Amino acid sequence: MSQRIMRNEEIKDFPKKNSSFLKEIIDRLNNIIQGKRKLMYSDIINLIAREGIKDELSNNLIIWCNYKIRFGDIFIEI
Repeated sequence: MSQRIMRNEEIKDFPKKNSSFLKEIIDRLNNIIQGKRKLMYSDIINLIAREGIKDELSNNLIIWCNYKIRFGDIFIEI
């Protein structure tokens, strides 16, 4: 049980620990979308999948995005 709680805390803290990586992804998305609409967490997941990025940091970012989506957050507010 404590291992599960620790994992959830790691997911919640992803933006704090990896802010430069998250900013890089958001900047890339802003260049693609060009302000036509608000950025969504699903946009991050789609960008990672489309570009075929397969590293642990990207996997953790996808998990964080899914976490945010499950709790009803659709649009990125950072």
